[in-house]
Amino acid sequence: MSPVTSPPLRSLRLRLLTPIIATALMAAVLVAIASYWLGSQRAMKDLEQRFSAIQSTLSDSNFPLNSMVLESLADLTRTQLVGLSDSGRITSSTLRLDEAARTSFRDYMESQCPLPESLIPNDDQLRFRVFAFRTVGSQLRQDRVAAVAVLFEDEQFNVNRRQAAILPLATGLSTIVALSSLTFWLTSRLIRRISKLQRRVEAVANGDFDSAVSDDVRDEEVPDEIGRLGGAVDSMAQQLKQLWNQINRQQSEKLLHQIAGGMAHQLRNSLTGARMAVELHAQECQATDDEGIRVAIHQIELSEDYVRRLLLVASGRQDEDRPTEVQTCFDDVRTSLSPIAKHLRVNMQWDLDDDLRQRRIQDGPTWVAAVTNLIHNAIQAGDEVDVSLQQLHENILRVTVADNGAGVPEEVAGTLFEPFVTSKPEGMGLGLPVVQRSAEYLGGSVRWRRENERTIFELDTQLLGTCAHQDEPQ
Repeated sequence: MSPVTSPPLRSLRLRLLTPIIATALMAAVLVAIASYWLGSQRAMKDLEQRFSAIQSTLSDSNFPLNSMVLESLADLTRTQLVGLSDSGRITSSTLRLDEAARTSFRDYMESQCPLPESLIPNDDQLRFRVFAFRTVGSQLRQDRVAAVAVLFEDEQFNVNRRQAAILPLATGLSTIVALSSLTFWLTSRLIRRISKLQRRVEAVANGDFDSAVSDDVRDEEVPDEIGRLGGAVDSMAQQLKQLWNQINRQQSEKLLHQIAGGMAHQLRNSLTGARMAVELHAQECQATDDEGIRVAIHQIELSEDYVRRLLLVASGRQDEDRPTEVQTCFDDVRTSLSPIAKHLRVNMQWDLDDDLRQRRIQDGPTWVAAVTNLIHNAIQAGDEVDVSLQQLHENILRVTVADNGAGVPEEVAGTLFEPFVTSKPEGMGLGLPVVQRSAEYLGGSVRWRRENERTIFELDTQLLGTCAHQDEPQ
């Protein structure tokens, strides 16, 4: 399944960045507009204060306001000054005025018309903000100055307004850049972790239950929501793996029952014919006490019993338990496998703890089938096989089967007890699953290990009481 890529406009990074940047930009613009307005108010107040200072100084001054004095004052106050008579005539000026400006001043003095807020007094195209005040006792002044017009350069006023807006705007923009960079880094890191989590979920959906999210983001493991979500995905994958293995085992067991049923029917017919042939031969044989024939008939009887149990399992039924002495089960296994070992030239060592001779097993045929499979595998693997039975604690029987063979191949070591898992070209992989099921049925377990160049299988099962304390059911 290929990963699904979202269109660029639907990217999580854009969804996170766009509202943050838009909000920050809007806030910066609003702050800049407010700062510009406040700057205008502050600049206007500054002009008014400067005008008030000039007015308080010149309105009742005793010195003549001629051109030289006005030039000096203009340099000190960074303004332009114009002296006006009662008739509106320009008595002195620090600026060269065109006719339009002169008319505006004359109208102001003659008709008390307000001066325009801004004025371009000449061809220099410099705009000024105009303020004016009347002098005290203009009729008594020698310079005949009845009013003074104060002109402030409009550009300086605009500079003050812009400076008031630029600082918060620059601060806002730099904040936006820093915030955007940090948000971009955080979202990239977040999206990278989410993408890895997405790939992990897709892998689980495709049947890969082994890899873990923490393997991909080991340097980014943090106990946050995404980290906990990754842990939940890993836990879900493990649960799915267990469920998948359980389903496979159930299907394998179902198939095993079907195969067992079919094979058992064929084996039962073959064993019946073999037994009849051996018994007929025994009747015709001149020897009255042939040990080989008795062993053959006994083994056929055990095989018929085993086939009967297979048929019961295939039909979904369970045979009744048959408690049996450990000594009897041990003798059956040794009697049936010793000829095979001798034929294959395998050196067998059998050891039975004396304390076990009077103890019993819950179901003898089940135990015999399990131990037979373990020993038969060992005989095929090596040329030296040791079998020992010992009692652990009070009610545990341990069977240890060790061989000097090459050992279990690595590719099947982890799934050795699962059905149809085998390293033998002619094998079906059904022996060890039978051992494991038998061990569980008898209240025990089975395991294996490699030690000192030997492969060792250990089968633990529960023991019943001695024959003196518990009678076998009929």
